Amino acid sequence: MKGQKAVVCVACGARNRPQWDFCARCNEPLEGATLAPGPAPSSVSGEGVGGAPSSVPAWGVAAVALLALGALGVAAWRSVAQAPPPDAPDPRLFTMATLPAEVPSAALPTAPGAADYEAGLRLLHQGDLGGAVSRLAAAVAASPENAEYLNVYGHALSRSGDGDGGLSAWGEAARLDRRYAAHYARALSRAGRTAEAVRQYEEVLAAAPERATIHEDLGRLLYRSGDYARAAAHLQRASEARADDPVLRQELAYALDQSGQKARAVALYKQVLEVAPAATISRGLLAQGLFDQGKRDEAVAVLRQGIEVTPQVPVLQRTLGSLLERSARPTEAAAAYRAYARMAPNAPDAREMLDRAARLEAGERTR
Repeated sequence: MKGQKAVVCVACGARNRPQWDFCARCNEPLEGATLAPGPAPSSVSGEGVGGAPSSVPAWGVAAVALLALGALGVAAWRSVAQAPPPDAPDPRLFTMATLPAEVPSAALPTAPGAADYEAGLRLLHQGDLGGAVSRLAAAVAASPENAEYLNVYGHALSRSGDGDGGLSAWGEAARLDRRYAAHYARALSRAGRTAEAVRQYEEVLAAAPERATIHEDLGRLLYRSGDYARAAAHLQRASEARADDPVLRQELAYALDQSGQKARAVALYKQVLEVAPAATISRGLLAQGLFDQGKRDEAVAVLRQGIEVTPQVPVLQRTLGSLLERSARPTEAAAAYRAYARMAPNAPDAREMLDRAARLEAGERTR
């Protein structure tokens, strides 16, 4: 493995070997994942597989995706969301494809249906979904109480297009073994069955209230559904466990903001900018929060600082123009609007901003 780069899972950030088809931590497909510098893990249980990459912060992949949204419009600041990073029910489930083609017979399990299960798992990794479903169905028929078989069968059904069948298999796996309950909850969430997913997550937390990753998953699910007050409570628990994650802190701040806890939100946005000065979303929301508190000069200063840090982001100019106009500083506001239109000439509101700038300038000349 020396010199071989690792593949970073886009769902949870774990490092995987390049030849693996599924993440060893969260079982999500590695299709579309990117190679990362540094060696790949030497074994399934090696450092970097079960958690975040050793050379990338735990929030690295998610932070790049979320904190670099500066080119979006102001409306983007009101729809911050991140796909929830999954939990790790069992890191062995989707690593069979990394074994040699000929597995020594002594290493094969002897449970009923084991041969069909091994064959189905290999076919799943090879992309033969029809064959995988058939062999895994036989394994489940031979051992209907085997939760691991059902879990993998659920993956095969889901990837083959049978979403309802996959959910049914995952639900039965969770019923038989509560270690799969969080995985079932995530599947329900992806299927849009929010209320059922919330119930599953709450059952997991009832048995293990300290599980920060479940608080994070549930918090983000509630966040996406607009239940900000409940989301904030769970995101708070998750953020306490991962105090160095600015993405999670930004989501917590927005949930607090939307649930009326404005002062706490402002404080958290400031913390995000301390570790991620280029976090345009947090910067815009912080400026608006300060402005709403009557701290207009501070709000303008926050935006001007952001323009220095990320001068290529036009939305900061637009927001600056808005705050300056509402602060009765028309000349400066017009300049900011013109800068925005110059930087984003094809934006849907570019012409509107130019017209507004012209009206502000005309108003100043007639005074």
